Amino acid sequence: MQDDVAGVAVGLFLDRGYESVSVEEIAAAAGMSERSFFRYFPTKEAVLRRYRRSLSDRLVRTFEGRPADEPPVAALRSAYVETSHVAVGDRARVHALGRLLASAADVWAKDLGETITDAAVAAELARRMRTTPGDLRPAVVAAAVSAAAATGWNSWVRSTGRQDPGAAVAGAIDMLGLSG
Repeated sequence: MQDDVAGVAVGLFLDRGYESVSVEEIAAAAGMSERSFFRYFPTKEAVLRRYRRSLSDRLVRTFEGRPADEPPVAALRSAYVETSHVAVGDRARVHALGRLLASAADVWAKDLGETITDAAVAAELARRMRTTPGDLRPAVVAAAVSAAAATGWNSWVRSTGRQDPGAAVAGAIDMLGLSG
């Protein structure tokens, strides 16, 4: 049911804009009371944050699934590029979702901060780097790569959306000049 409510909410956000849609309208469109909506989501912001969190979870799973012998930074870059790739037929929808997230400034800012400091990404990087506890390098490198990836993604969101966002993400990460 949570997926259904989120789908209705996101559809309304895409049609009318995040700020223009109330919880009452989401609930009505989903065929429930406002009180029922709050059983699934504490706020309408939580709907967008849920979508963004699913993208982060997918990145971590992809990173963890990269070959063990792949250099750590290369594996992280590959995970970002792979999860940023959007098939041509899906680009218009994903581009619209990206613009929606960018238009909700408070949500976007929270998500950006969480993306850059994602402990799961830093932990996987630390594991791959075989570092000792307290070593800041994995967290710093993960934050830098994550910030670059977010910058590349946001550049694509501000574009026409015709190109593959994976290319923008790869280009932004490569500007860091990091190796394996």
